[in-house]
Amino acid sequence: MGEREEREGTRAAAADAAILARVQRGDCEAFGELVARYQGRVHAIVRGYVRDDEDALDVVQETFVKAYQGLRGFRGGSSFYTWLYRIAVNTSKDHLRKRACRPSVSLEDELLQDVGFEPVAVDPASDPAGSAERQELRTAVRAAVNQLPEKLRIAVTLHDIEGWPQQEIAAVLECPLGTVKSHVFRGRAKLRQLLGRYVEGEE
Repeated sequence: MGEREEREGTRAAAADAAILARVQRGDCEAFGELVARYQGRVHAIVRGYVRDDEDALDVVQETFVKAYQGLRGFRGGSSFYTWLYRIAVNTSKDHLRKRACRPSVSLEDELLQDVGFEPVAVDPASDPAGSAERQELRTAVRAAVNQLPEKLRIAVTLHDIEGWPQQEIAAVLECPLGTVKSHVFRGRAKLRQLLGRYVEGEE
C-alpha cells in the first residue's frame, strides 16, 4: 500500500472514530452517517455472496442493524470497516445457509481490464449489433465469475472490482497474504480462459 493510500486510510479511520464516539454518546443520527458512508461498499460485498438483489438489500440492512447492536463490543482493534465487513460476510453466509442458495457476484466492466483484456469499444447509437454484443459480454462476465469457486470469486471481487489491496484482503479474511495472491491469480487465469472469445487481444 502506498503512502497516499495509507494517509487516506488514516483519515478515514479518524473520521470513523469521531462518528463512533458520537454514536456511543447517544447520538442516534450519527450512525446514519456511517450507513451512508459504507452502504455501497457493504452492498457490493454482500452481492459477492447473495444472488438475488432484493435479498441482498435485506442482508445489507440486517448487517447494519447487527453493527449498531454490536457497537458496545467494538474495541477498535481493527478498522470499523474491517469489523463491519466481517459482519456483512457472516450475515451473508447465514442467509445462504437459510436459503440454501449458491453465492454469486455483481460485476463492473473494469474487471475485464483487471484480468488482462481490453474490451471491444462499442458505440450503441451507431452500432446496435455491437451494443448487443456488449450486453452479451457483460452477461458472459457475470456467468464466468459465478463459475469460480467461492474463495477465488471473493478474492477477485474484493481485489479487482472493489480495488482492495491484497494485504487488506488477507487481514479481513484472516489468511496469509500468499493465499490471497494465489486466489487472485488463479481466479484471473480461469476468467481469461472463460472470457477469451469475447474480447480483443487474447493471447
